[in-house]
Amino acid sequence: MLVTGGGSGIGRATALLLSSLAAHVAVTGRREEALAETASLADAAGAAHPVLIAPCDVREPDEVDAMLDTVLAGLGRVDVLVNNAGGQFIAPAETLSYKGFRAVTRLNLDATWYVTTQVAARSMIPAGYGKVLSITMSPRRGMPGMAHSSAARAAVESLTRTLAVEWGRHGVRVVAVAPGIVHTEAWERYGLDPAQVSTVIPAGRLESADEVAAMLAFLASPAGDYVTGTTIVVDGGLDVSGPGSAFGTA
Repeated sequence: MLVTGGGSGIGRATALLLSSLAAHVAVTGRREEALAETASLADAAGAAHPVLIAPCDVREPDEVDAMLDTVLAGLGRVDVLVNNAGGQFIAPAETLSYKGFRAVTRLNLDATWYVTTQVAARSMIPAGYGKVLSITMSPRRGMPGMAHSSAARAAVESLTRTLAVEWGRHGVRVVAVAPGIVHTEAWERYGLDPAQVSTVIPAGRLESADEVAAMLAFLASPAGDYVTGTTIVVDGGLDVSGPGSAFGTA
């Protein structure tokens, strides 16, 4: 298994959960020290296999190619890819610069496309088996201040559907997972009050990274073998909760 953005948040939680279940896990991300911390936490928790770290900026194709050389040499193959690396900032659409829009779409869309196609070409399709699990986001109905990220995430969901059709004959399943508002260190940088934001979520609280990881583990397991070409929304009901914005920028 390869997890992008494995040094924190959902990526770290996923790597720790799957390694605790005896999966062979590799993590990638820009910060080697954060990846090393993930590997150390897995080891301390008694993981059956060491977590392989392979630093990489997934926005750069040359770095992705070198990272996959390392991962495939260490693991032999990649049966499950978790596209978790992503990021954005809050900005009204009319104020977004071209550079700002492309910075977000390069990370959330372009990198997901390149990592996915290269893992499929180099490992999954030749092996006749694989699962690609890509993190998108909810609410999917629209979120003020997130035009750049919403566009990129919607594109990933569309890409998911197309690749599921193209690669089904190769035994490759492709699924998107749309979490809601996940309480991570990255989310805290928005400076919002968790209690106030929770009022727009039917579940009444923010989501934990461990809850997203649990869904990814389900899909990665044999129980998820017949799921492909769709988006699983795991958001505590946020997407159907009606008008208003969790970020208060409407």
